[in-house]
Amino acid sequence: MIQASNYAKETVAKLDTVLFDMDGVLLDISQSMRQVNSLAVAFYLREIIGMGTPDDLVTSDDIERFKHTGGFNDDWDLTYALVLFYLVKRRENPETDARTLSVTGLTLGRFAYKIGERGGGVLGAERFLLSKFMPHDRVAIERDYNKLKIRKVFQEMLAGDLCQRLYGFEPTLYKGRGLIYNDRVLLDQAQIPAGVKLGMQTGRTYEEAVIGMEFCDLVQRIPEAHWITKRDGYHKPDPGGLKVLAKRLETTGAGIYIGDTLDDLRTVRALNALNVAPPFLIALVLTGPAGKKNQKLFEKNGADIVGNDVNEVLKWINEARS
Repeated sequence: MIQASNYAKETVAKLDTVLFDMDGVLLDISQSMRQVNSLAVAFYLREIIGMGTPDDLVTSDDIERFKHTGGFNDDWDLTYALVLFYLVKRRENPETDARTLSVTGLTLGRFAYKIGERGGGVLGAERFLLSKFMPHDRVAIERDYNKLKIRKVFQEMLAGDLCQRLYGFEPTLYKGRGLIYNDRVLLDQAQIPAGVKLGMQTGRTYEEAVIGMEFCDLVQRIPEAHWITKRDGYHKPDPGGLKVLAKRLETTGAGIYIGDTLDDLRTVRALNALNVAPPFLIALVLTGPAGKKNQKLFEKNGADIVGNDVNEVLKWINEARS
């Protein structure tokens, strides 16, 4: 099932560059990164703060709502915002059980909507949640809002025994197996069109991206000079990363970025609006954690191509160029 716009059908003949997102495109992260998104919030609230918190407090659907608001491509930022949400609710209500707090007052879904109204992202979440408090209340909340420790929990749950390699320290808070081992490769390299230049942009850290590229057996096929990771400082929907890749790869005809979120679509639109590179298409695939639930959303928002997975998109490119 490929849904392709007329513009995509007209532009694909000029295609000379294919760029990949990693999570949800090259790798199925539904049992790895997406699980850490949920479990790190519960672990921090329960083990670090002492709130009664079940592991399923935050669901994959909850996380998807925040991803759609924009500004939460960085999973650390999303985890900060979710933890802060419950710390604020605890301050507003004399209740230590997070499950009870989740159905008291503002819901996570409504919170996501409010943040979306303010442009998304963790800074918007912090302004929205903390602006109504007097200074002494803010101090009390911020005492438990330790971003460094929240991030450490996230990193340890994701990496496990790979913590030293990925982040330069041994785990001390979480002792379980790293969920990164649950990543599943999606890309069939045989489907990559002949004669195109390849690149990758991800919100992962450089070290996390290395592991992902090793899992996909792409380290030799896509050199590091053609990767954009968190260390390069570009955060979707900032188009700077794609702009850099288009220049490094010397894209002359047209390019395509294959992603799995609305922020990927916004990034390509922002790049095209700059008129500094040849036109790029945006293909969105349904192998992100929300799966086929996103199909109508992607079509409604004007994705050039919507496909079941990266291989279907690449197969369509091959057939359209033949």
